Amino acid sequence: MQKVNLTNEIFELSCPYSNPYQGNDKKLLFVCSAGLLRSATAANLFAKKGFNTRNCGTHEYALIPLSANLIYWADQIYFVNESNLRQAILTFKEYGHLLDMIEKKSITLDIPDQFPYNHPELVRILEEKIKP
Repeated sequence: MQKVNLTNEIFELSCPYSNPYQGNDKKLLFVCSAGLLRSATAANLFAKKGFNTRNCGTHEYALIPLSANLIYWADQIYFVNESNLRQAILTFKEYGHLLDMIEKKSITLDIPDQFPYNHPELVRILEEKIKP
């Protein structure tokens, strides 16, 4: 597993993670590798169901990397598979308070990296596995 080589920005709180304009809907964070296919599909699907959602990735090529801001923001964090959770743990290993939050908020799904965005089978699996 490759260590993510990111700037220190992801480790610092730099914005208000509790914004009153976001409403009171449960905040769900979906995490995959790049934040483009599986997690984006899940965020879109559950936003349509009335949840406040975000998606991100754990790898250095992620469009939006997993960050302290997102970890604090989320009520629940869904990692699409164990590899993504392990990458997050590796990335935040020196930040115990963030690791504690990841541990308390996380649910790991077993979804392989083989689906295009919004694929019907991926949607079916997400609806079956996620019960917020």
